Amino acid sequence: MDNTLTPSLLTFTTLCFILAITPGADTALVLKSSLSGQKKILIASILGICSGLFFHALLSSIGISAIISSSQSLFTLMKYIGAGYLIYLGFKGLYEAYRGDHLFDKDSLKINPMNSLKNEFKRGLLTNILNPKVAVFYLTFLPQFTSSNGNIFFQTMGLAIIHIMMSFFWLYFIGVFVAFFKDQLQNKKIRSAIEAISGTALLAFGIKLALSKLNLVN
Repeated sequence: MDNTLTPSLLTFTTLCFILAITPGADTALVLKSSLSGQKKILIASILGICSGLFFHALLSSIGISAIISSSQSLFTLMKYIGAGYLIYLGFKGLYEAYRGDHLFDKDSLKINPMNSLKNEFKRGLLTNILNPKVAVFYLTFLPQFTSSNGNIFFQTMGLAIIHIMMSFFWLYFIGVFVAFFKDQLQNKKIRSAIEAISGTALLAFGIKLALSKLNLVN
């Protein structure tokens, strides 16, 4: 990373930390994954989330996100697809809470543990890939901390990696904290309550995304 970034790096890191600890769809997903009480499931979910962030960071760095954002119709379509996916996850979580059919019951994990890992990774990945707010963030936020004296691509990716790593460790902290109470999480009422909370949060974030007015990058 270019040395000219050093003075503003602390500011960038501070802002990234604030953004990381702000509750969002990623937090709701991690809360849901924590119900498994298994670190593998939790890490799979977080890796999916961070891979989605990396995807947008890479597209932003090579300019593809700017091309997508220049098309109002394509950008709007992406927004509604992402919102629809979050709403779907929200309703699914609420339904599971109502029925008591928990995704991470011990029996289901024993039957197909690899399938659970893949599903968690995919869920986290799609949640961020289909979220245009992530694209807007990288397109508008990162350039403010780059310098024309250095390689823009490497500067942007370097900053993005800082943000992604911070998000990873914060989400992991949340997941481990919740999983610490795994004995209590075996209680179906508590599991249903957490499922309902995460489902409601995902539903709310999906509706908020669908109704939001995102500014295109000119």
